[in-house]
Amino acid sequence: MMWFKRFSKSLDINIKSVHLISALKNLGTRKLAADITERRRAGQDVYMVGRANVGKSELINALLRISMGGSAHKVLASHIPGTTMGLYGIPMRRFVKSLVPIDGAPAQDRQANLFDTPGIFSNKSIISYLNNSELKMTVCQKRVKPLSFILGLGRSVMLGGLGRLDLVEGPTRVFVTIFSNIRPHFTRIERADELTKRMEAGKDTILKPPVGDADRLKQFPHQKLAMEHEFEGLHKHHATLDVVFAGVGWIAITGLFERAKINIYSPFGTGVGVRPPMMPFEYKLISPHTSITRKTPK
Repeated sequence: MMWFKRFSKSLDINIKSVHLISALKNLGTRKLAADITERRRAGQDVYMVGRANVGKSELINALLRISMGGSAHKVLASHIPGTTMGLYGIPMRRFVKSLVPIDGAPAQDRQANLFDTPGIFSNKSIISYLNNSELKMTVCQKRVKPLSFILGLGRSVMLGGLGRLDLVEGPTRVFVTIFSNIRPHFTRIERADELTKRMEAGKDTILKPPVGDADRLKQFPHQKLAMEHEFEGLHKHHATLDVVFAGVGWIAITGLFERAKINIYSPFGTGVGVRPPMMPFEYKLISPHTSITRKTPK
């Protein structure tokens, strides 16, 4: 959470607190609710604001479950971005036990509401380019199990047609831990170039998403080089760096080495970044093989 606070501070955004939660599993939601209650003054409205498909409506449902079991009032939630079409206010008195003290809402809260807001769409989020079928493949509906693999020098790891990481210089190998709903595909950099060109020409490949006919594959945003990044590997047992593909997931890189250079690709070259590792200790090598989808030629 510290990296998020530092990043927000660099943008001159004053973040009061950060909570890691799962609205679906009700993990951390009570602590978040208590924090909101402590900071909120009587009579103030609360707004759920964020990018499309991050779970704002599901978080409101979690707060309602704490208060009243969720059966009397429920916000429509879906994996499809844009389900929430406009401001949707719920009286604050319905959040007794979660956002409002259990002894009842003060008089000032009788006109206060919690508002669900439409998601903010951004061309920096890769999932904004996906259709409904592709969203179902990409958006996580259950806990993602991180998978760790060896990535050799001169090889690529591809998250369908949504992201690609090449190890172009540095040690003979690094370890990558993948946090994504997309099944990774490992191959040589030259082969990755060939697969990308086939997809752009409308030919079916192992890279999914995108899915559909030749027209869909041709119109899908072409992968462009988004970033070249050089860094030092600081530890052989926990991650040094996360490579983030916005809305798709991230790849943590582990290893002890002086220097490595990676090239990162994404649709239109957008929605990519690097950060300190969010979950650095998830590294656990499960297989030395090149891919869990199929073995690729050497």
